[in-house]
Amino acid sequence: MGYLPQTISIPRIGRFFPAYTLIFHGLFIIPQVNAAEWDWLPSEALTQEQRSTVSQYCRGRYIDAWQASENGNTNLSADLIYKTPDGTLFLEGGAELIQPQQSLKAENIQGRQGEYYQAEGEVELRSKGQLIRSQKTFLADPESNLVTRFEDARFLRHKTGARGQAKSLQKDAKGIIFIEEGFYTTCEPGNGSWKLYGSSIVLDPNSGFGTAKHVQIKVDDYSIFYLPWLRFPLDNERHTGFLFPDFSYSNDKGIGFSAPFYWNLAPAYDATITPHFIENEGEGLDIELRHLSKRGLTQFEETDFFHQTDGRQTARRLISTQTINTQLTAGLTFEQVDADNDFPTQTNINLTDKDHYERQAYLNFNQGNLNATASVKTYQTPLDTVDQPFEWRPRLDASYRFSNTLLDYKPSAQYTDFYDPDESEVDGQRRVLNQDIALNFQNAWGSLSPGILQQYRSYDLHNYNDNSHSTDTINHISHYIDAKMAFDRRFTVNAQTWKQTLEPKLSYLNSPYKNQDDFPNFDTSEPILLYDNAFSHKRFSGNDRVGDTEQFTIGLESYIYDSNNQERWGFKLGQILYLEDRVIDVDGTSTSEIDTNSTSSLLSAISYKDSDHLNITANVNYDQNIDLLDLGQLSIKLRSDNGIVVKSSYLKTVDKKTLETDLEQLDFQSIVPLNDNWHFLYQQTYDWIEQEDTKKVAGFGFENCCLKLSFSYQRSRDDDNQFDEGIFLQFILRSLSGVGSTNSTDSIATEYWNDGKTGY
Repeated sequence: MGYLPQTISIPRIGRFFPAYTLIFHGLFIIPQVNAAEWDWLPSEALTQEQRSTVSQYCRGRYIDAWQASENGNTNLSADLIYKTPDGTLFLEGGAELIQPQQSLKAENIQGRQGEYYQAEGEVELRSKGQLIRSQKTFLADPESNLVTRFEDARFLRHKTGARGQAKSLQKDAKGIIFIEEGFYTTCEPGNGSWKLYGSSIVLDPNSGFGTAKHVQIKVDDYSIFYLPWLRFPLDNERHTGFLFPDFSYSNDKGIGFSAPFYWNLAPAYDATITPHFIENEGEGLDIELRHLSKRGLTQFEETDFFHQTDGRQTARRLISTQTINTQLTAGLTFEQVDADNDFPTQTNINLTDKDHYERQAYLNFNQGNLNATASVKTYQTPLDTVDQPFEWRPRLDASYRFSNTLLDYKPSAQYTDFYDPDESEVDGQRRVLNQDIALNFQNAWGSLSPGILQQYRSYDLHNYNDNSHSTDTINHISHYIDAKMAFDRRFTVNAQTWKQTLEPKLSYLNSPYKNQDDFPNFDTSEPILLYDNAFSHKRFSGNDRVGDTEQFTIGLESYIYDSNNQERWGFKLGQILYLEDRVIDVDGTSTSEIDTNSTSSLLSAISYKDSDHLNITANVNYDQNIDLLDLGQLSIKLRSDNGIVVKSSYLKTVDKKTLETDLEQLDFQSIVPLNDNWHFLYQQTYDWIEQEDTKKVAGFGFENCCLKLSFSYQRSRDDDNQFDEGIFLQFILRSLSGVGSTNSTDSIATEYWNDGKTGY
């Protein structure tokens, strides 16, 4: 009969196999095995706290069964324990060694202190968060010349869910691990969505890399990739090597292929070099350099594409953001293309095709309510037919705010030296001072806020048409009074108390006319009039126009709050009543057509919110003077508990002078679950003026705990009114890499791909 001996202290098993955890970053997968053997429990068997950590598409999680020895010593147990005269220790029948850091179980264990331990029959080696099982194990002392071996080994890392199997696993005295016929996956037991096979694998913890021969990647037992050789990292450190390639196919461009190479230059420097090939277009190369310091990140990107018909296309981008101290930050942006708007056909850098490429440097100071910025901005405009924007040489901004229960004071100043690169019109220096001071009188049922707004402008201008110089100034004072009342009532919905408010609003603004015929327009625009900006004290955005008006703005708002005081409904209705005609427009001239309307359009807005599930907003402007609905805007966002996602938007604007429709567009996007894993994706954007679809996307998506896939047809119109269409495939293997390509434009397929990728 066996006996349980007293606790004895022996050398820790960790000496014999200190680096076995490295195999979990290797390349192998497990066949179908009993889930309990892998410490895996389905969701219904988990506690509420454990279930809260399970990802959306996972059906359970691994529960670590490791328990350290209670007394901190090594505990031995078996049916029979004895030691021979030569010092060999035998544990026979239900043998187990438990140490503070790890444990070894088997039918039989034998070994000699300082040399080896050998275990046979249902061997189980555990430590915190990790598990290895095998039929036969030989653990060699690191200081000996013997080789550690596992036969028919299976391994698991609980935290990452990485698990696998190897026919033979060995470790030499240098810590290098050799594996024959190995498998790897992060899929749950019983789920073989993807598998990665390697016939011969070497894991070198000294270099931080592993290599594998004859690598196959399989999805549902179908081989999708074969690589004769693969090098991969074993840890979370940055290592030089090839990243996963990118494949794409388009009807027009044909087959596309990219193979990024990561170069770890130093702890604070790295580079990524990505060659591109497109069958019907040409070849290209991307280079990305990054430097990370204690103060911030600097990133340089350059792309070259050699087009088969258009020749070489080059673009580059430099961006840097630095934190000098708690008050000072600095930044730099530099963008450039080399050809006349021939932006590279294929690139992965963070730069897109556009009319103007920005170059800007700034220094910002921020402390409390004081903010100041000095900046310089220029542009590159590749096409001569496109007007070049004004440049800042330089711009200085400063703003401050003082506020208490009675007084609100907001001064801001700006100096800009504008330069017209075309030298065709007017440029020069502009000085701006805005001061807004208001008193606040309020109580529980309302508020009253009278205020004064000063807008000072000073110009030193140069006219290129006649090579003349001029100066001009304006000092403008506006007066305003904002008043608001608030009433509320309680009512009951399903035995819960809800609240409704009624909030009348009234604003008076007197902004006298001042001639601005000689003022240029460097940065001024007139925003679309909606209810939310109808109470603004300025007619224009920017600093070159001071709008003239005397007006009352009246509004009525009502909100409905649920029992948790969350806003559900919002209703807004208002209108501007003009007491004077408006002479100043964006052009600044008083000889242009005068706006003589005595009222604005009737402005209305409605919103509905249902937690994070449903959000509806609508804006409608109706001009009763000409019986015209001049603006209609509707946005619907739905995300239901069963996974349905719907986004729809409609926008129509009408020119009130010509009565012609400026814009009318409808966009519909949807993601519909077909079952727990499959989704249908659809998007359609229709232009009612052109009477054609400007974008159409249709496809399918699949996702489970270890795989995500998107397959879609996409057709879209670019800025040059040219259509591009193709079939796009993307998939990602959790803890491995992503493969595939999508269209460069945003779409419902892009949203599906970016949604819920946590953990991938």
